[in-house]
Amino acid sequence: MGLKKFISIRNIGRFRNYSASGEVECKRYTLIFAENGRGKSTLCAILRSLQSGDPAHIIGRTTLGSSAVPEVRVLADCGTAVFQDRTWTTTIPNIEIFDSHFVSENVYSGDAVSLEHRRNLYRVIVGKEGVVLARRIDELDDSIRAQNTVLREKSLAIQSFIPKGMTLEVFLELPVNTEIDARIEEKEKEFEAVKQAEQLKSRPGLTRLVLPSLPERLALVLGKTVEGIAADAANLVAEQIRNHGMHKTGEEWLSSGLTYIRDHACPFCNQEIETLPLISAYKTFFSQTYKSLREEIEQLRSEIEPAFGERAIAAVEKTQDQNDNSAEYWGRFCQVMKPEISNVGIGDTLRQVRDAALQLLDKKMSAPLESLQVDLALEDALKKLKITETATAPYNSSVDTSNLAIQERKRLAGTTDLAIVERELLFLRATKQRHKEDGRKACEEYALVLGEKVTLENDKVAVRKTLDEYTNKVAIKYENAINRLLEDFHTGFRITKTSHAYPGGVASSTYQISINDTAIGLGDSDTPLDVPSFKNTLSSGDKSTLALAIFLAQLEQSPDKGNKIVVFDDPFTSQDAFRRDHTVSQIKMCGKTCAQVLVLSHDQGFLKRVWDRFPSVERKALWMARVGLQDTVIAPWDVEEATQARFKADQKAMADYHNYCEGNPREIVQKIRPTLETFCRILYPSHFSEGDNLGAIISRIRTFSGGHQLGGHLSMLEEINEYTARYHHGDGPHAATELIIDSELQGYVKKTLGFVGCC
Repeated sequence: MGLKKFISIRNIGRFRNYSASGEVECKRYTLIFAENGRGKSTLCAILRSLQSGDPAHIIGRTTLGSSAVPEVRVLADCGTAVFQDRTWTTTIPNIEIFDSHFVSENVYSGDAVSLEHRRNLYRVIVGKEGVVLARRIDELDDSIRAQNTVLREKSLAIQSFIPKGMTLEVFLELPVNTEIDARIEEKEKEFEAVKQAEQLKSRPGLTRLVLPSLPERLALVLGKTVEGIAADAANLVAEQIRNHGMHKTGEEWLSSGLTYIRDHACPFCNQEIETLPLISAYKTFFSQTYKSLREEIEQLRSEIEPAFGERAIAAVEKTQDQNDNSAEYWGRFCQVMKPEISNVGIGDTLRQVRDAALQLLDKKMSAPLESLQVDLALEDALKKLKITETATAPYNSSVDTSNLAIQERKRLAGTTDLAIVERELLFLRATKQRHKEDGRKACEEYALVLGEKVTLENDKVAVRKTLDEYTNKVAIKYENAINRLLEDFHTGFRITKTSHAYPGGVASSTYQISINDTAIGLGDSDTPLDVPSFKNTLSSGDKSTLALAIFLAQLEQSPDKGNKIVVFDDPFTSQDAFRRDHTVSQIKMCGKTCAQVLVLSHDQGFLKRVWDRFPSVERKALWMARVGLQDTVIAPWDVEEATQARFKADQKAMADYHNYCEGNPREIVQKIRPTLETFCRILYPSHFSEGDNLGAIISRIRTFSGGHQLGGHLSMLEEINEYTARYHHGDGPHAATELIIDSELQGYVKKTLGFVGCC
C-alpha cells in the first residue's frame, strides 16, 4: 500500500488550482522540498484527513478569499481517493505523520505537557489494539452517559409518586403489601390519635346498654292475700262495695275513710257509729296486715314506674346515641366497631312492660285481698323484653371490645413519637403508590434502564481490566524503545515510570524525565518556574528529539509497520548537526521496515543528505514551488542542481541587492536570466532541456499543448527577457555600456525573486 501521485488539489491553502503535470509520481522514498509557507503543513493536513476521514483538517485550510469548495484527488495503490463535498470516497488508515500537529497533539505544546497530551499519548503508546479497547471504553462511557440521561428522565417520571423526604432508592425497594389499604387506614388512625393524645386521654369510651327488669317479687305480691280476716267481715265489705257501686276503688275508698273517724262519729253525718256491726267489720277487714300488703303494692309500683319510665327510656336511647357518636369519633383513631342492636323497639318494649305491670298492680291495689296472676299482656311484654335483652348482649360485647381498643389507644397515644408514626404512614402511602399501575410501570421502566446501565458498567470494568493488563505489558516495551532512541540521539535524559490512569474517566499516560538519575515530574503549564518540570529542564532540541523518539517508537511497536506510509515534516527542529545526521539515519531505517516514506522539508541540505542515503531506483524528489504570489504546484525537483553553489549564490546576490542595495548592478542584471532558466528546468525538467535559454523556455510555454502551468506568468517572463536582453552580449550590441537604472533593476530583481519563491 503506497501513495502514487497527488493528482489535483484545489482551494486548499496555497493550492489554488493544482493539477499534476510531468513526472510527479511518488516512489517508495519521496522527498518534497518546499520553502516555508508553500504548503507542507497543508499537504500533511490533507494526508491526515485521508488517513482519518475527518474533513475538518481540509475544511479548516480552505484557501482564504476563495468561494470555491476544496477538492482533492490522490492516486494510491488502492485506487483514486477523491475528496469532494466534504467527504472522501475512501480512506488510507495506514498513514503515519510526524509533524508539528503530531507533537502538539500527543507530546507537548508551547513548553508544557497537558492532560490532553497525556490522553493522546496513551493512544500512541497502546497502538491499534489498545486504541480499540480504549475506544470501546469511550463507547461504553458514551452509552452509560446516554443511559444516565434516560435514567434521569425515568426518575423524573417516578418523582411524582415519591413523597417528600424519601429517596428514589428507598421508594424502589418498597415491598408489595396485599393489605396496604387496611394498614394505611390503621396507621392514619394512629397518627390522628397521637396528634390528639391529650384530648383522647380525657375522652370517654362507649357505655354498656343496661335494661331495667321487673322486681322478682311482683308475681308473689300479686298473688298475696291477708290471712285471718273473718269471712263475715269480708262479706259485709264486699256487699257494701257492691251496693254502692264502688267496684275497684271501693276497698281503697273505705280503707281511707276509716282514717277520718273522730270520736266514734261518721265523717259524713256525725252520727254515733261505734256500735255499728259494719264499722266493726271495716276495722277487722282493714287491719294492719291489710295495710302492709297495700304498702308493699305501693312499693312495687314506686320501683317499676321510674325504672320503666320515660326518663329511664330516654336514658337508654341516649346511651345508644352517645355510643354511636363515640364509635364514630374513636373510629378515627383505632379499630372500633359501631355497636348495633337488632331491629327491636327498646322504648316501646319497656313501655309495654311498664304499662302491663302497673295495670296489674293497680288492680291488686284496688282489691288487695284478691289473688292475681300475671296476665297475657304482661307475659307478652316480658317476652319482648327477653328478646331485647338477648339482642343487647352482642351490643354490649361490641362495646367491651371497642373499649379495650380505646384503652390501648389511650395508652399508646401518650408514649408514641408523632414523627415516627408520620414516617411509617408516609412509607405505607408510598408503598401503595409504588405498586399502583402507574407507579409500578414507571419503576419497571427505570429498573430496566438501570439494569442495562449496570450491564454496561460491568462491561466497562471487564474491558478496562483487559486494557490495563495490555497497557502494562506494552508500556515497558514502549519506554525501553524510547530510551534506546534517546540514547542513540545522545540526549542527556531518559524517560521513566511510564504509567497510565483514568483522570476524568478517560485513559491517559504519564511518565517522568530522568536527568542525572533524578526523576522529574512533567508538570503542566501552571507548574511554577522554580519547580523542575518538563518545561524548564529540557531544551527545545531535547523536546523535539523526545517527540521524534516517541513517534519512531510507535512505529517500532506497530505490528503492521510493514504496511505503513510514513510522512516526516521537518523532523529536525532545533537539532544540532549530530542529531540531524542521526535523524537521517532513523529515516533510512524507517524506510527499510515501512512500505513508503515521504520526507518534507524546507532545508535543501537536509533533503540532500536523505537523498544520498536512499537507493537511486526507489527515490524521487519533488518540489512544492511557488507560481506567482498565491499558487503552489508540485513539480519534479532536481536535488543535485538545486543544491549547486551557483544557483543558490545567484539567488543570494539578488536578494542582497534587493534588500540591502549591495552588489554591482551590472553583475546583478547578469544573474536574472540564469536564475529564471535554472528555476524552470528544476520545476519542469521534462519540459525544458539543459540548453534552453529564457527565450526558448518562453517559446515552449507559449506553444505547450493544452496550456502550460506557467502560462499565467508568460507576459512577465517576456518582459524580463526583453529587459535583460539589453545587458547580454549575445542580444544587445551595447551590453557593456547600456545604462542601468537602479530603480528599474530593483523592480525586475523583485519580480524574479518573487517568481522563484525567494521574495
